[in-house]
Amino acid sequence: MQEIGLDDLDQRLIHAVQVSPRASWSTLAPVVGADPATLSRRWARLVEQGVVYVTGYGGGAPAMLVLIEIECSPGETLAVAETLGRDPEALTIDLTAGGRDIFLTLAVPDAEALAVWTLERIRGVAGIRSMRTHLVSETVRDARGWRLRALAAAEVTQIESLERRAPAAPVRMSTEQRSAIAAELAYDGRVGVTELATRLGMAPRRVRDAIAEMRESGRLTIRVDVARKYTPWPIYAWYFLRVPAAMAARIGAQLGRIEEVRLVANTVGEYNVIMAVWLRTLQDVGRMEAIIEERLPGVSIADRSVVLRTTKHLGHLLHPDGRATGEIVPLAL
Repeated sequence: MQEIGLDDLDQRLIHAVQVSPRASWSTLAPVVGADPATLSRRWARLVEQGVVYVTGYGGGAPAMLVLIEIECSPGETLAVAETLGRDPEALTIDLTAGGRDIFLTLAVPDAEALAVWTLERIRGVAGIRSMRTHLVSETVRDARGWRLRALAAAEVTQIESLERRAPAAPVRMSTEQRSAIAAELAYDGRVGVTELATRLGMAPRRVRDAIAEMRESGRLTIRVDVARKYTPWPIYAWYFLRVPAAMAARIGAQLGRIEEVRLVANTVGEYNVIMAVWLRTLQDVGRMEAIIEERLPGVSIADRSVVLRTTKHLGHLLHPDGRATGEIVPLAL
């Protein structure tokens, strides 16, 4: 494998696809600053290396999100993570330093499914010593809106204006057909319409219109992720906050406006706000904490953990350095 790294053009390309995940190379070329063939070739290399991966999700029933802290028996963390990685309801698995060995993002259909997962299914996983569960009552911000920041604001606006809008008339398509489209996009969110239509036995125009409609309505999300190690923000940390209940909504919104923040969730549990950030240096973990407490009086940071390794992200199994392996466990949502 050739040396892995992101030059300026790679970063511009990734940012552009983050803004418009299904835009054609010919559409993006004038903004990114390279011809379509170059963009296609570079993107293929980035995907092959696992530095970037595109995920479609949300085609099924709405899911209940849960954040779970797991403590493992000594020496069992990797084995536990590998077992949990095969679970379709385990979206993301972070191995952390701090008060928990694993921090898991779980998506289940409802409270009964959560009870089954936490009380029954988890009992079959050897090596787990204890577990704390935090139900997400509201996702204030998530990483679908996080960008690499390689393009100027005017360039981002130009790409956004090129996004294909949903047709005026509703697309006549069954729930099963929409779910089939979403399932294919979970493996490759940029798969071409013609190829996708052929796989599903549908007309290309119907598939194209259905994707646009599902995205515009919020029933389908397509997002582009990049291996953290190869970005300017290699440090990943979770913060666990206690906020006065009357302030939680306002504080969550303010936290969500901080550029380094990738996720802010209002939760029911020991902490009522949990957030994830990407930072430039390990020293920034403490600096971020100081900034939050200085700017947001009343907020108490009860705990924090630095992520040592992410073994799974949105169904994608990852190499130790965060690159996608190419193996995907289909999402349950």
